Amino acid sequence: MAALGAIALGSVAHADDATWASRAQVGYTKTGGNTDTSSANALFHIAHVVDRWKFLFGVEGLYGSTRGETTAQAWDVHFQANYRFTDRLFWYGALRYDDNRFSGFAYQQTTSTGVGYQLIASDATKLSTQLGVGVRRLRPEILTEDSVGAITGVTELAPTTDAVLDFAVNFEHALSQYTKLIANVAVESGRNNTMTSAGVSLQVKMSEVLSLAAGYQLVRNSQPPPGAGPNTALTTLNLVYARRNPKLAPD
Repeated sequence: MAALGAIALGSVAHADDATWASRAQVGYTKTGGNTDTSSANALFHIAHVVDRWKFLFGVEGLYGSTRGETTAQAWDVHFQANYRFTDRLFWYGALRYDDNRFSGFAYQQTTSTGVGYQLIASDATKLSTQLGVGVRRLRPEILTEDSVGAITGVTELAPTTDAVLDFAVNFEHALSQYTKLIANVAVESGRNNTMTSAGVSLQVKMSEVLSLAAGYQLVRNSQPPPGAGPNTALTTLNLVYARRNPKLAPD
């Protein structure tokens, strides 16, 4: 049988502070029977505004095991600074580090800059997009896995550096007073690999700060080394703790 548990993480901001917004979520699943599997995931995003500047920070993690062997392990940290020229047009500079043990890349780290635009900014709907260029350094590795999917051997390859096109779309829409849809797509495309990350989450509000969320995320690497598949998919059911500002979504 499957058992689901989740806990709320603390927030560093207060709802009455108009310059802060934050969101934390965590989920855990365990399935028993012929095959024992378990997985856990966590996320923390925060946004802060100072005059024309907006700062965004996020960290996400994932762990999974099957029959006591690790079959999923990944974490991601990112930081972005936006400078607002107008109410809708902004410049951004971003840093991102991705470490997915099962992707075929020991790490992918990117520094990028470009421009963004807030296409929709109503109380119910927010839609923004950004486009820029950057430099990415990644280190591929050849993986050997057993029948369960656990890694039994790693052959490290030389790290590479290339220029990338950086593109992202963020969408948020309130379906009702109690439900909200959040979706995002991010692409880093370069000569050595194109990494595409797409996610969608449906949140159902339980109180002013707590929600239940069902989500799906797909990460695709176009040129993974031998031994690693191109796609990684994750389906989650999480408890979300948020101190939100309707004018300042941290996603």
